[in-house]
Amino acid sequence: MFPCKHCVGPEIFTASSRGGLRNHQNKCEGHLRYQGEAAGHRRSAAALLKKKRSKLSDRKVRLVCLWYFCLVPLSSNKDIPQTEHGARTSGINAGNNDVQPMDDIIDLPDPGSDMVVGLSESESSFIPSPNPIIEPPLPSLPLPLPPPPQLTQAGRPMRNYKLPARYIDINPEPLRSLDEEPPPPTSILPRVILIVRNRLRTATNSFNLLREYLYRPSFDPDSFVPPEDLLAGHEQMDAPPISPPTPPPVHRNQSIELLMNWKDSGPSTKSDGEVNRLVDEVLLDPKFKLEELRGFRAARENRRTDTADENSPFLDSFHTATVEIDIPSGSKDVPPAKFSIPGLQYRKISAVIRAMFALPLASKFHLSPFKLFRKAPNGEEERVFCEVYDSDAFIEENDKIQHALVPPDDPGCKREKAVAAVMLWSDATHLANFGTAKLWPIYMLLGNLSKYFRSLPNSGACQHIAYIPSLPDSFQDFAAGFHKKWGTQKKDIITHCRRELMHAVWKFLLDDEFIHVYKYGMVIRCADGIERRIYPRIFTYSADYPEK
Repeated sequence: MFPCKHCVGPEIFTASSRGGLRNHQNKCEGHLRYQGEAAGHRRSAAALLKKKRSKLSDRKVRLVCLWYFCLVPLSSNKDIPQTEHGARTSGINAGNNDVQPMDDIIDLPDPGSDMVVGLSESESSFIPSPNPIIEPPLPSLPLPLPPPPQLTQAGRPMRNYKLPARYIDINPEPLRSLDEEPPPPTSILPRVILIVRNRLRTATNSFNLLREYLYRPSFDPDSFVPPEDLLAGHEQMDAPPISPPTPPPVHRNQSIELLMNWKDSGPSTKSDGEVNRLVDEVLLDPKFKLEELRGFRAARENRRTDTADENSPFLDSFHTATVEIDIPSGSKDVPPAKFSIPGLQYRKISAVIRAMFALPLASKFHLSPFKLFRKAPNGEEERVFCEVYDSDAFIEENDKIQHALVPPDDPGCKREKAVAAVMLWSDATHLANFGTAKLWPIYMLLGNLSKYFRSLPNSGACQHIAYIPSLPDSFQDFAAGFHKKWGTQKKDIITHCRRELMHAVWKFLLDDEFIHVYKYGMVIRCADGIERRIYPRIFTYSADYPEK
């Protein structure tokens, strides 16, 4: 039951539902009177609150005005009242009759009296004269007003937004120029040390990082080392840095070249953004000429592109070979059988290293290893590892090649020796979203290049050296007829043969030419024009399990 709390009379209305009570209250005089009184109380409270806010706003205005007039000096003194002694009163005491001037409070001595007797010279010097000379005050400049606060479109003060500390990135700072360590005190050594090192240390930067070179570098790609601190004795060649030859043009003119590059890039369905890119990057290009497009046909230009790809020097550097693996027979009395697997596409590792040193990116190669330290505020130094060329493995290999054997074809070689840090990587790659077409490439990178350049997708630092072939369909037919337990050990035999295929490919790549280069090095003219003897060393190999 729902009674009405505002009914007037002996009987109180009671409804059986909320809807009935609501209909009764719309007509009940007591309830209507209660609603009117409540609305009046709300209006009174709102008016009282508005009055309090108005008083508070007026108080803030008075405080601001008082602050302004107290800080900003008056520009003229004509309105400042004068006292009977001629002294000026302050702006606050002006117009206040209850405040006496300072001359009325302090009784000044009579000029003819002896009131100053008994005072010291320093105290008597501060006694004002009976007729003081008042100099006119210098006009003072008013203080500049504070700039008005910036407001938003809604009229509210604009906030100053600041990124959280975890989103503030501090860019690395280059190390400073080299500061050599003071020479150690000379002493008589009990024996002769054949390993001679010319150490060099850099000054710390804002991150307290410094480098320690075990051998004075002859080339610094980051320009951290000034030219006067580089190793002398290597004649600088006048030849400019080596750059790869420009490939011959495929299409008839530059305009068609630009248009075909646009057609072959991006998604197959050209959107509005692609059309805008066509206008900005092709049609508005200064090299684009409309008259050169007369008689243009996309099919004909595609055929020219295919012909150019077949004659590309990049494809000429690849060679095709066949590798052989041993298939077990399942019996110790029967020797394994040889099975040939065709389709190995590969490049000579030594030739790839030469090509990488001829790229423009070779100007960023680090040829001299160093140790990176962080100096703590208490003076202690902590080793920092961040690149291949500042690791202990790189430093050890660099020490070993300094005492490597002299090549038989060049016994009098006095060239500088450097390490080419080879980093290998292989993984299967699917060529399409649908189907089973795939490749198994082997990539090669050089650890002499910083990881910040090496990891860029368009840097050109990653080179293909081989494409591992797959076991052909004829392999299972051959193995089923040769192995006695093919029916029960098929999976294990295939896993073993895939592993043998991987080893056969690497045995083919690490040929006699690579072994000779690994032992004696190869002479390469580097990006700075100096010929050095480069020794390839394999540091890392990242690969999955091909037998799986």
